Order: sequence, then C-alpha cells, then structure tokens
Amino acid sequence: MSTLLHREKIFAIALCFFGGVFGLHLFYLGRIGRGVFYLFTFGLCGILPILDFIKLLFISNADFHQKYNSKSIIKQHLDIQKEILNELKKNNPKS
Repeated sequence: MSTLLHREKIFAIALCFFGGVFGLHLFYLGRIGRGVFYLFTFGLCGILPILDFIKLLFISNADFHQKYNSKSIIKQHLDIQKEILNELKKNNPKS
C-alpha cells in the first residue's frame, strides 16, 4: 500500500525561506513544474520566492491543508471506509 505525503505548513515556510530561489518549497508541495522553473531562473532573481513566502505565512492552516493535503485526506478516508467494510463482512457472513 502506498502512502501519500502529508505536507506541513511550517516546513514549507522554512524551505521557502532557506531554499526558495531553488524552488525547494515547490518540490515539497508537489508543484514540480514550478519548482524546475524556479531552479533554472533562481525564482526570477528572488522575487517569486518572496511572494510565495508571504503567501505561505498568511494562508490559514485549513486552506493550506485543503490545497496541499486533500489527496492525502481523501486516501485516509477511503482506507477507513475499506477497513469498516471488511470488518462488517467478517462479522456478518452471508449464508
């Protein structure tokens, strides 16, 4: 069973602060294309990472998790539903 990465806001902010011109925060957040763009342009000489840093600082935790962790949350819910169905099948076998 594969696991999805659960991304943390504080870690994304730290990556943006220390490695934003290289796009490290974007690779972490799953934005590979933008990360490569930042890597080759140094975030357009450091301008874009500053904007990303401000955006990450002021985005609410709920909005951050909805935007960057929604696949992880959906997968967790599906796994829980599968476990419940398997338990119900074990406890109530059909004749």
